[in-house]
Amino acid sequence: MVSSEDVFAMYTIERLVDQGWAREISFKTEFKAFINARTKCMATGKTYRVINSDRTVVCVITLDDCKRQLRAI
Repeated sequence: MVSSEDVFAMYTIERLVDQGWAREISFKTEFKAFINARTKCMATGKTYRVINSDRTVVCVITLDDCKRQLRAI
């Protein structure tokens, strides 16, 4: 059975843990997922990634990446 969350959520944020990747939250747009993952990364220092509904990795976000982006502004 497909849940309504799976039907509408196209982009999912996952956090890197010792056992692999842990699902956190899903969004309808890639942009919202990316912004949320970047915010989580900056707040926690953990590595996050955004995957699409096909489970293809859209982006991986590390704390070093976030720091580099902020210096470029």
